[in-house]
Amino acid sequence: MFILIGIVAGILGFAPLFLSMGMSRRSTSTSPLSPGLYGLGGVSVSLVILVVALIIVALNFKDQLVFFAVSETVVFLGCTIAYFVYRNVRPGTRKRVEKE
Repeated sequence: MFILIGIVAGILGFAPLFLSMGMSRRSTSTSPLSPGLYGLGGVSVSLVILVVALIIVALNFKDQLVFFAVSETVVFLGCTIAYFVYRNVRPGTRKRVEKE
């Protein structure tokens, strides 16, 4: 049961990071600080969500904390890795260099 709740918490923890990375990529600001702040804000909110979920489980269900923490961490990192690999290594995004 707590493994499933950890999976949901990991996905919810990834959502702000996903949204902030989308905002960062669509930013039209010429300052590199604006997209960086979007990313920093997304990471901060994601970590707050993950830590609050861990604290709630730790205070109420200490015997299930390890299962929850492991599932939450694996899902969060898995979502993050999959997203960044997909965005940066998609097929068809590389430009071919033509030989002369």
